[in-house]
Amino acid sequence: MAHTLLLDIRQQRQEFRQTIELLQQNVNNRLKSSESLQDEVGDLVAGGAAGRRARIRELAQAATRTQPQLYFIGYQPLVEQSDRTRFENEQSLILGKSYAIRDYLHDQLNTWRDPAAWRTAPSRPRYLPLSMAEPGLASPDWREMGLDLLDDSVLSGSVNRALGQMQSASPTLVLRNGEWGLALFQTVYRSTPPSPVPMVRIEQAAGVVMQVLCLRPLLALPPSLQGRYTLQLLRRDNANDPGALQLQKQADAASALALDWLLPRLSYRASLDVASLPYDMRLSRQLRLERTTLSETAINLLIAMLPAYLLWVVLALLEYNHLAREQIQDDIFREREYASVALRGISEAVISIDTSQVIQYVNPAAETLLGLPAAQLLQRRLKQVAPLHYEFSRQPVQDPIEQASATLQVAYLAQNCYLKRPSGERLLVEGAVSPLLGRNGQLIGTVLTFRDTAPIRRRMLAALEASESRLRQHEMELARVARINTMGEMASGIAHEINQPLSAIMSYCQAGLSLLDEDELDMAMLRRALTSSVTQADRAGRIIRRLREFVTQKNQQLAPVQLNQAVHNALSLLDYELHDHDIHIEQNFAPELPLVYADTIQLEQVVLNLARNAVEAMEQTRPWGRLNLTTRRQGERVQLIISDNGSGIPPDKLDRIFDPFFSTKPNGMGLGLAICQTAVEAFGGKLMAGNKPGSGAEFVIDLPCAPRDMAVPSGVEA
Repeated sequence: MAHTLLLDIRQQRQEFRQTIELLQQNVNNRLKSSESLQDEVGDLVAGGAAGRRARIRELAQAATRTQPQLYFIGYQPLVEQSDRTRFENEQSLILGKSYAIRDYLHDQLNTWRDPAAWRTAPSRPRYLPLSMAEPGLASPDWREMGLDLLDDSVLSGSVNRALGQMQSASPTLVLRNGEWGLALFQTVYRSTPPSPVPMVRIEQAAGVVMQVLCLRPLLALPPSLQGRYTLQLLRRDNANDPGALQLQKQADAASALALDWLLPRLSYRASLDVASLPYDMRLSRQLRLERTTLSETAINLLIAMLPAYLLWVVLALLEYNHLAREQIQDDIFREREYASVALRGISEAVISIDTSQVIQYVNPAAETLLGLPAAQLLQRRLKQVAPLHYEFSRQPVQDPIEQASATLQVAYLAQNCYLKRPSGERLLVEGAVSPLLGRNGQLIGTVLTFRDTAPIRRRMLAALEASESRLRQHEMELARVARINTMGEMASGIAHEINQPLSAIMSYCQAGLSLLDEDELDMAMLRRALTSSVTQADRAGRIIRRLREFVTQKNQQLAPVQLNQAVHNALSLLDYELHDHDIHIEQNFAPELPLVYADTIQLEQVVLNLARNAVEAMEQTRPWGRLNLTTRRQGERVQLIISDNGSGIPPDKLDRIFDPFFSTKPNGMGLGLAICQTAVEAFGGKLMAGNKPGSGAEFVIDLPCAPRDMAVPSGVEA
């Protein structure tokens, strides 16, 4: 029986090796045929021969008879933005239907089957639209026509690599109609040979030859072997994207299915002969009983089962007992070692005594507190080396060791307990006495744990002093920030309010000087001009006094505010700047946000200031500037996130970004962000700054929700 099984397994192994060689030879031949077809199409395009579309169609139709793996092939030219309209019209005439360059918004499956995911491609410097797919795939139900390969999230990486390569194709896996395929790209250049410089070579590219191969025909086994093997495609880095692609599956054998687990499974993994494709093919086969009948196997197994089972039981019991003993010894040693290390490492003193109060164990912390080594402490009574006393005790205190021994519960040391060291020094201690019980629950001793409270008192005093110091420093910082905020607001108000009286004073003084230059001096008109100048100067003084009173006695107009509406109001003031800087704005506003309690004007000014800072930060990124505004709810708070893709905030300056008079701008005063932070904190909120991963800055305004029973002002939707 054993000899028959060995012959059966040996024959199947030999057949497996032969199948591996056959599969590799077939795959390599099919790939070489596909590469030859792609090179032939590339040479035909590079030669510029007339009627190349018809010639490519003839080549594709001829190849389908000998290359079942061919899905389609075609030449896709690069189209400049200025030539887009002409190209779309030309393709519409060729295909006999409307043609447009489009984008597809992929989902997790990375297919092109959802009609709602197609979008007309926006303006770009150039496109690589899918315009030829032979043989016969340019039918009305084929939706991929017009796909911009340069901007497609599935194919753009391989296309860009192909544009930068000299010769070899750049492959990638694609999924269409539930079937996996292999997309190959080969660049056709305007000049031969192309430049060795990658950037120049990309500019010399005229288009790419795209070929898609079906994986199942490419990796197919002969029909006589397909039901006997399992064929899978795996990522070489073992990543699970898209995971194992099962192309063929071994059929189940009903006659020997119950005995498959007794035989080994053969498996072979090899790389595909495609440059830069991170996938391997794995061929596997479950060995089965083919020469041996199921009845012969069952009879032999039944005869050998009983003694083999008895022997296995005896050996298993012996091994189990051996492992159990070793496990118990390991557990005992591990627990003893854990306890020993824990007792040596803790800072509390531990003394173990028996029922006669004779010391059996002391840890290093106890030796340090008692001032004696363990050799002088062991086997001595506790009262001889560490007697417990009580300060200012007016009533008798029960010995905690006797209390723990009598009640078999933990007894805590009194607050006025102190330990007298052999040197006569007193140590005020705190701790407890715990009973030590045996296996049967009987008392075999007690454990005294205690600590010196002097270091704790010193740390508490230092922490209290440090807390008071931080409180005083915080108060001084708040006062300084308030003064800076007031100064900024006063400066802004003065610049706006006092401009008119100063302009009037200048006009009156210029008129007076003109009167003085005349031959006949009009005293009445001169007096009127000077009187008007004095009046305007008095007006400027009243403005300054009113602003000073405003700073010292300011009352904010706080009211329930809809955050989304406030952001819209602020953005309406930025329309010209956003258009002038060619910045795209992305708004992600959460619906039905709760109201916040704030000053509407100040909140809009904060949003406007942060948005303008973002616009200035993206000055060097045009025309690809992106300003993103997002609102969301976080529990009982509402957040506004303002981010950009500019240069970001230098990491060494991030901690000082809100400091007054500190600015990252060459001509900045450093008051904008400080005033914004003061305004947001006045609403009970927080203003936070940071950098996004990659590039760009991000500011977060975090505000508390207004109470639900608060009245909603007119013009605000709840």
